Amino acid sequence: GAKIKTARVQISELEKSLDVYKLDVGAYPTTEEGLQALVSKPSSVKNWNGPYTKEIPQDPWTRPYKYTYAGTGDVEIVSLGA
Repeated sequence: GAKIKTARVQISELEKSLDVYKLDVGAYPTTEEGLQALVSKPSSVKNWNGPYTKEIPQDPWTRPYKYTYAGTGDVEIVSLGA
């Protein structure tokens, strides 16, 4: 239970950072740029005013979060869990 709650909190914080990134840049990072775009400026991005978070955490099971953005709509951040 605690690991699931931790993952939800971390994902929520990453989503907030992504929203600020989108306000500055005009779009979410591409799937290829990934969550790392919140920490270091992608070469193709203008108006980057980060870093938007100190670091990209691993999920509570010590795996990276999976980030996807299809270019329309919302981003998706998931943990594969245990």
